[in-house]
Amino acid sequence: MLLIPVLLLIAIFSATWVLIILYIKRNRAFARSLTLHPPKVYFLGMDLTMAVEDEVQRFESVWRMFLSHDRMFKHLLGPIMGIGISHPDLMHKVLSHPDCLEKPFFYNFVQLEHGIFSAEYKLWKGQRKALNPTFNMKILNSFISIFEDCSSRMVADLFKCANGETVDMFQFTSKCTLEMVCATTLGSNVLEREGSDEFLRNMEGLFELVGKRMLSVELFLDSIYRLTSYYRKEMKIRKKIEEFSGNHMFCLNQQHLHNASTPKEDEDDIRKPQIFIDQLLSLSNSSRPFTDEEILHNVLTIMIAGNDTSGLGVAHACLFLAIYPNIQQKVYDEVMKHFPPDGPNDRISLDADFLRQLEYTEMFLKEVLRHCPVAPTVARQNLKELELDGVRIPAGNTLSFSFFALHRRKDIWGPDAEKFDPENFAPERCEKRHPYAFMPFSSGSRNCIGGRYAMISMKVMIVYIVRNFSLKTNLRHSHLRYKFGMTLKLPFAHAIQVYKRNIEQ
Repeated sequence: MLLIPVLLLIAIFSATWVLIILYIKRNRAFARSLTLHPPKVYFLGMDLTMAVEDEVQRFESVWRMFLSHDRMFKHLLGPIMGIGISHPDLMHKVLSHPDCLEKPFFYNFVQLEHGIFSAEYKLWKGQRKALNPTFNMKILNSFISIFEDCSSRMVADLFKCANGETVDMFQFTSKCTLEMVCATTLGSNVLEREGSDEFLRNMEGLFELVGKRMLSVELFLDSIYRLTSYYRKEMKIRKKIEEFSGNHMFCLNQQHLHNASTPKEDEDDIRKPQIFIDQLLSLSNSSRPFTDEEILHNVLTIMIAGNDTSGLGVAHACLFLAIYPNIQQKVYDEVMKHFPPDGPNDRISLDADFLRQLEYTEMFLKEVLRHCPVAPTVARQNLKELELDGVRIPAGNTLSFSFFALHRRKDIWGPDAEKFDPENFAPERCEKRHPYAFMPFSSGSRNCIGGRYAMISMKVMIVYIVRNFSLKTNLRHSHLRYKFGMTLKLPFAHAIQVYKRNIEQ
């Protein structure tokens, strides 16, 4: 009697599976002319490579996949087919196209869907238009004094290790940039509140968990993910983050309302730092009101992304300075040329004009970002049918890009593309290069809103570090490996020996 129900279940399962396969094949038909990048582990029409590789292997597989195709190709992420875009001409067309401003479903894993990082296109468009003025150069330059204060505290911490001790430089730069981001986002006193240390650790932990899920096909389905220990850990972290930031924003909102009702004195506020939360609260009372949820999600977006962008960038930069002493000397000489020591209690005060004069330092930082773009891989989803190289791509497909691979194309960067050379960004070389050959902060309308913020903060930190310390390391460029995540991180410490400089001489 049990045989008939069993056979019926088998028949239903088989028919369902056949329908799924036919549906997948139909949806992939448009890309027949494109080369399928061969999966290492292929099963029932799915690429399961990432399910069996570790984070370092995943990263290596992905960027080499992009580098092995000149223009575009198709690839699989589990059962999902995506279109890989390798050539800067096609990247330009997609990233600047008004119908390619949506982000694929896996960006929703961040669960900041009311903020500009992962918001749906319609919400993002209004928010981005409102937020763009809050990142203008006048406002960013008002942050320089905050960047200096935080950099000074980082230097004070490093002095305790400046006897040749090996340190993980990322631990210092990450703390510094978290202070910067918290100060410019929520106000300078946020790190003085009870629970601030736990808040910072929780933010780092959340980013790690989300990055792990985005690259784990087996965790894509919410119904499966909610059964895992990752989900339970993530929920605990999110609750603590939202409690801390929510309480702080409530206090700031009350203060903002009080300030708005208080007559302003006639004073020059040009150099006063324009804190991001104050600007958001002002926007919430303007013609484009921001909801409390939008404010919270945008604040957390800026804090998480801002910390990883600058903190990782400077840690990578310090490692390259230590690996290449001749380049370190050039950066040091340029800084000291424009800011010679004034004496034993030497203090510096930076401004935008001074930072603009650091031409070689900027070339160096751009070369760091060429080798180590903070977000090595990004993706977009087309809202309408799109034609690329004669292929008509239906709406709703995932288009992916590897900036890490783009920055290593020999047809753009020459036969020594793997070589670390700040001269790649000399003006005469840049003017001959494709405008989409270098994208450290993505490009197009939906690029990173904080790119200029990151460059200014990184410059300030590098100035303070090279003025005070000489950096050495036992690592070599050939030793560097990276692990796959939302941002580009090493699988080991940024191990650097720190030595105090005598800047009185």
